[in-house]
Formats: sequence, structure tokens, C-alpha cells
Amino acid sequence: MAETLTFESKDIAYQPVGALNSSRFMDSDDILWPRPPARWCLGANDVHVWAACLDMPPKSLARLASMLSEEEKHRATRFRLETHRNRFVAARGILRTLLGSCLDCGPDELKFDYGPTGKPALAGRHTESGLSFNLAHSQSLGLVAITCLGSIGVDVELIRHMSDASGLVERFFSARENVLFQSLPDDQKNIAFFNLWTRKEAWLKATGQGIAHSLNRVEVTFAPGEPARFLALPDESRSEHKWFLCELLPAADFVGAVALSNSQFSISNFQFSLAEFV
Repeated sequence: MAETLTFESKDIAYQPVGALNSSRFMDSDDILWPRPPARWCLGANDVHVWAACLDMPPKSLARLASMLSEEEKHRATRFRLETHRNRFVAARGILRTLLGSCLDCGPDELKFDYGPTGKPALAGRHTESGLSFNLAHSQSLGLVAITCLGSIGVDVELIRHMSDASGLVERFFSARENVLFQSLPDDQKNIAFFNLWTRKEAWLKATGQGIAHSLNRVEVTFAPGEPARFLALPDESRSEHKWFLCELLPAADFVGAVALSNSQFSISNFQFSLAEFV
């Protein structure tokens, strides 16, 4: 029998920082984006990207956990470390909270279908809502992108030292990207690598392909300070959609990107607070 989870405040605790020395803990003060206006709504041409701290107080985490489906609770049990499990629960609960607010329904009422690479989409009575979304997280920072304009993908990463960055770029990215990357000063290569990664991953998530496909056929700008844009896409993707790419800087030492299959959009970045949705 599959194990199910029942979360209560007393059951949710944090691992000591020393027990997870590879993890990055943060709080809402670390997020650079503003809180939303008092009466926000998702307009027809809007893209909203929300940043949230996934290390929640026990009571908040218990509330988010109560919104999850049995399938999501079962997925949470697969995480060996409690901190990772808690962050998964927080991310899924935040996603449900935001989508429920956009659709004017209870977060626990939402149903999801999943594509071949695991990309979620609304199912059930909200299948035809026209709402597209994507979720990403790195360490204790989560991002949720939502729009009615078509396919969307978002990614975020903590910028950190990658001893094998040059080898990874040479092996998995395009020849042109490799030449440009190897020419950068060493002190720019870490941020350049994560610019490359998040911008490609945002598009691959938007298309539902995942990183196993087209990684070296999607070319993007990535030099530090260079605006995010596509340089090349697979032929079949260029003919189907006009794709746009935006850089995201939600917190110090983090970089992200959002990819969208529409040219007529207005993007807003907000900080998520559960208290504003209670």
C-alpha cells in the first residue's frame, strides 16, 4: 500500500543547517521583488512570475500541505531529507494557491495532467481555462510563472562554482556557444554558465521537451550583462511560434529566465506571501 502523508504543524521541522551544508537557506527579506498590489489580477496580456521562499514556518507549511492531492503527498514521501520534502510541499502548495486565486476556486480543487516529460497542465473542469503555468525551484527559492498567452517555461538556479563548467559547455551546448564561453574571463564563467542553463531550460520546459532534447540546438545569449534573447531555435519551433526570453533576477546570487510563445505581453514580478492569500 502506498504511504500517504498527513501533515500537522508539530510534524514539520527543519534540518539543522549543518546537516545540509549543500543547501541554501533564505527568507522573504532575500527576495528582491515587491509584494503585489492589494487588488492584483492576471490580465489577458499579462505574465506574472512569483518568487517565494520555500523554507516555511511549520503552520504555513501545514496549511500548504492540506491543499495537496494524495498523489502529491505520496510524491513528497519519496524525498529522503525532510528539508527537501518540505520544500516540495511548499512549492506545490504555493502553485495551487496562485492558480486557485487566478481561477477563483479552492487550491485543493485543482487537478493536473502531466506530459511525457512531467510538465503539468490543468485538468478536469479547468482544462479549457486557457491558463498556462510553470514551476521551478533552486535550493530554498521557488518561482511560479502564470499567463493566458500560451506555453510558458521558467527556470532558476543558485549561482555557484562549477569546476566542470567548461567541459559541460563543450560537451552539451552548441559549437558557437562553446567558443564564446571559453573566451570569457574565468571570473565570469560561473554566472555565464547558469545564464546558459536557465535560459535553455526555460524554453525546453515551455515546449515540454525537457533537457534530453535539443539542448545544443537552442542557442541563447549568456554573457554577464547581456540581455536575454534567442540566437537560434530548431526549425520546427521557429515556424510554430515566435518565442521570447526574459532574464529573471529574483534574489542575490540567483539567476533565472522565463520563455514565452507570444510577443504581446507585459511581465510583472512579485514576491509571494501566504498571509496575503489567507
